[in-house]
Amino acid sequence: MALEDRVRLRIEQLVDESHRLSVGNENGQMVDERRRGECSAWITSAQNVVHILCPQDSSSYRQKADAIASKEWGYVIHEGVAELGAVLRSLLVDAKAGMLASVADQARAEAFDDFLDHANAYLVDSRKNEAGVIAGVVFEDTVRRICRKQSIAEKDVQLDQLISALASNGTLSGVKAKRARGAAHVRTKASHAQWDEFDRSDVEATIALSRELIDSHLDA
Repeated sequence: MALEDRVRLRIEQLVDESHRLSVGNENGQMVDERRRGECSAWITSAQNVVHILCPQDSSSYRQKADAIASKEWGYVIHEGVAELGAVLRSLLVDAKAGMLASVADQARAEAFDDFLDHANAYLVDSRKNEAGVIAGVVFEDTVRRICRKQSIAEKDVQLDQLISALASNGTLSGVKAKRARGAAHVRTKASHAQWDEFDRSDVEATIALSRELIDSHLDA
């Protein structure tokens, strides 16, 4: 199951749970300690999901979730569940409209940038082999994610075939496809510990191309 599908499923679960937890007693209160604990845990989980999907502090969803989670609800904590549940329902609508995949791509892009920074650091330390392993993994994962965005089946498909598919549909130019095959070579040789089959410049080229692909297709 893809990341966005797992997160969407979790939102749906939280929304379902909110219906039960948002009901108070005849006086509109939540006096049962166990139920209040459940409500508190639910709010924490819901806030966490919103943070995952909305990493920017400026996000209105994130700001609303944080305001709800930080409030001292006391015996009306079920009202906090109801309020945050409404936020999740709106977020779910946006997710089903395609925004969730975009957010997941941006989160993945940030993680990839961090990995590539580590690869660069290894090159600075003259640790070409370690840099090649990291850069190769990031490159392949980037290509596969781009293929999924292009509705190109990538599971159990060889990396070189995916590069050809992206070149055929115009996502990669001829020049960039050639560079991509060079990066795929690094990925293959590094994963099989064939260290003499690639050099520092090959790793540098793999890192550079990976950043270009991330900037063009994931970090948008």
